[in-house]
Parts: sequence; structure tokens; C-alpha cells
Amino acid sequence: MAEILNEVSKTSIQLILKEPFYGHFFTGMLKEVTESIPTAAVALVNKQMVKLLVNPNFWQDLPNADKRYGLIKHELLHIVLKHLFMMKEFSNKRLYNIAADIVVNQYISKYQLPDGAITLERFWYLEERYQIKLEKDKDAGYYYNILKKILDGNSTVKKEVSTNDGEGKPDQITEDDLSKTDLDELWRHETWKEVEKLSEAEQKVLNRTINEIIVQTVDRIKLKDKGLGSLPAGLQQYLGELIESLKPNVDWRRILRLFSASSNRTYLKNTIQRPSKRYGVTPGIKVKRKQKMLIAIDTSGSVSIPELKDFFGEIYHIWRQGAEIYVVECDVAIHNHYPYRGKPPQIVSGRGGTHFNAPIEFANEKYQPDALVYFTDGCAFAPTIKSRCPILWMISQNGIEENKWEFLPGRKVKMQ
Repeated sequence: MAEILNEVSKTSIQLILKEPFYGHFFTGMLKEVTESIPTAAVALVNKQMVKLLVNPNFWQDLPNADKRYGLIKHELLHIVLKHLFMMKEFSNKRLYNIAADIVVNQYISKYQLPDGAITLERFWYLEERYQIKLEKDKDAGYYYNILKKILDGNSTVKKEVSTNDGEGKPDQITEDDLSKTDLDELWRHETWKEVEKLSEAEQKVLNRTINEIIVQTVDRIKLKDKGLGSLPAGLQQYLGELIESLKPNVDWRRILRLFSASSNRTYLKNTIQRPSKRYGVTPGIKVKRKQKMLIAIDTSGSVSIPELKDFFGEIYHIWRQGAEIYVVECDVAIHNHYPYRGKPPQIVSGRGGTHFNAPIEFANEKYQPDALVYFTDGCAFAPTIKSRCPILWMISQNGIEENKWEFLPGRKVKMQ
């Protein structure tokens, strides 16, 4: 098993040398050699990440390194193009699998594909039979819709042919006609059903994780002056549009900085370095500003570990500005509270439901800060206690949408 896993990992080196984008993306993925599957597939890990599974016997039976290279690239393309998430949108799963393979196999050289691979060229006969041409460089939905119309016998794609009895009847086509492949090629997609079973929030977390790997991969190859120039134009356009869509419309970090900087109190301090302008004697006085902030961290079960890491990452930057920060960890109640010293805790307490009252009450009655910043996904009822200090709600990327957060008092901003 270890030897096979080593061979699988070595493929990433070949990918980096030949096609850097796939190679760097592959290095960020988990790999496992297992006999639990007959061939190779992409599977979930703790509902937050995907990993590549490879059957050792199947791997060894591949005729050469080119076929192994093509196998890895095939699975990576399904992940990058988000085919795992899109399956739920299509009623005929097998037909969608065929359409998804038509897409990814256009980006793989023919000598790297296995015998029986589902390619666009295998469907050129449809142009003669139905006067329909499948164009290159389209998405899975495009191929699915055309093949589905043909399969359903839509009148717009039927062709009348003469039968033995001389009557004109529609020339029908079956799913077997469409695929004409062994089941191994489509079986690899069976594990995608695990993604379909995830809740909407869990799918968002998984999608975000994949997006982060894609962005990191693109940044890495840009730093190495490789760029995306080696990728086909269609894939370059897809990645460019994806990365552009991930850019925040609002500079939420700037809003957080301005909020924390404006929420401060002033006090006077004696100083021997500055004489009193009024009396001309020392010691003089100096105006000092101090921020005293309460940071509430939503540690309920709906907030993911990556989101918690994001929260503490932003707290660190506020602390670096010189703020005095006190942290409360809470779900329906406060389970832990402590002064922040620049390092996140090893573990957080909570992971239950969510209620917003406890931190606001703590701020009003005990800590009395200059401002309260509440990091949360926003998935709870409105607080019933009014905050005596300004409050900023930092809504996680996978949290509630902007059109649903009116119930929260104070300023709100979405973390992207």
C-alpha cells in the first residue's frame, strides 16, 4: 500500500513539471490507497474536504505512466470544475455522469485516456442522425441538456427514418447507445452521492475549502511566473471568472479596522517629556487613547473549524493595533472567557445551539467595553437585550445572507 501511495504522490511531480496548475492543486489534496473501491474515485473527508481514493490492483493494472497521469488529471478536473456539487441539479444521474466526463476528457490527451473513455468524439454520429452538433469547450449542463432531449425523444431532435414497413418512425436512442462504455468509467462517480447528502451549510463549507485550494494554487503558479498560460483557453476563462467571483464587494477588513479604531476612550497621562503649555512646568499631560473591546466568538455547532480560524485570525489583527481585547466563547451561553494575548486557544468550548443574549449581557453588566464585535454565522433569533456600546456583527462567509440579517441590531458586514 505504501509503495502504491508513493507512486501516486510521484504523479504530482510529473504534473508540476508538465502542467503546474494540476500539480500544485494535487499536492494540496489527501490521497489514500484502499481496496474499498474497485478503481479510483473522489470521496469526502469529515464533510469538509475531498480526497483521492485509488485501488492498488487497479493502479498496477494501468498499462503505463501516461494512463496513470491521465487518471489523476481526470479526477482533479472533476473537483476543480465543481462537478461533485452540480449533480443534485440533474434528474438523470447517469446521463449527467456522461456529460461531466465529456467535459473533463476534452482537457486530457487521448493517449492518457483509458480504453472506453467517454469522449466528445464518440458522439459525433449524433450530428448525422439528429442534425445536432456537440460543440467543444462547453460545460456539463450543455451536454446534458442536448443528450437528455435526444433521450426523451423530443420532437425538435427526432429524425424520421424509413423502416421495413415503409412507415416513418422516430429513430430512438437509449442511454446505452449514449455511453457505450463499461461500468468502471461511471462507477468512479458513485462517491459523489456523498456530497448530495450534505446539508446546504456543509456543502458551502466544502465548496469554500476547494475554492481556497484553487486560489492558493493560482497564486502559487503566478509567483513562480508560470501563470495559467499552459491551460486551455476555456479552463483559463473558468478559473479567472471563479477567482473574480470570490473577491469581496465590500472591504470588510477595512470596516473592521475603522470600527475598532473609532471605538476607544481617552484618558490623561502625566509626562515629563512634554511641559504644560498652560503653566510651562513639568510634568505636563498627554492625551492617550485606549481601545477596550469585547470579542464574542460564536462556537455553536453551525460554525465550522475553518470559520473559527478566520475569526481568530481577524482578532489577532485587531490586537496588533493595540486594542485591549477580552474574548467570550459562547453558543447558547458563555462557556469560556479570557483576555486575548495574541494566540488562539487550542480548543474552543460550546458546539451547541446559538443565542446572542449572553455576550451582550456580559458586556453591559461586567466588562463594559468601548465596543462589541460579534463573530458569528448569524443563525439564531434576534437578541432581546439592547447593547449599551456599539456592536459590529461579523458574519462568516457561509453565514446568513445580507437580505436576511435585518433582525440584528447595529452594523453588519459579510466576511468574504
